[in-house]
Amino acid sequence: MNDDLPPRASLKFARTDPADPAFRVRYLNSADLWSAPRLTQVVDVRHARMVYLSGQAPADAGYKVASQDFRAQMHKVFDNIEVALAVAGATLADIVKTTTYLTDIANREAMREVRGARLGHLQAPPANTALVVSSLIEPEFLVEVDVVAAVPLR
Repeated sequence: MNDDLPPRASLKFARTDPADPAFRVRYLNSADLWSAPRLTQVVDVRHARMVYLSGQAPADAGYKVASQDFRAQMHKVFDNIEVALAVAGATLADIVKTTTYLTDIANREAMREVRGARLGHLQAPPANTALVVSSLIEPEFLVEVDVVAAVPLR
């Protein structure tokens, strides 16, 4: 499985599916890039069904935001991600990429804490991009996360 890795790449974790041996997700880092335990720099997906979620906001099914607390909003976003992934037959373990939009850089550490709490059980974290934006579509939204997941073909 590692025979085609470039010389400066290190494999953090590889996931395969016994029912579909062609399915492979490799979590890689390069010695030439910075690394952090909370994300993977490169996720290589082969022979998979890709699932793309719209940005998930901290709103319930009635489009109501229950809290103005950032951590509560971040957890609600991950609750919504789990619901959306389930519709496609996927779970948090299938996430290969997230993009996180924050409206205030002061929430960066809280974002990392909640992300770690919700994704920390994974053998390798997904790739992630985090951005600070001036606002989201609703003024009460403090965070939004979009997701790409990879699941075996069936």
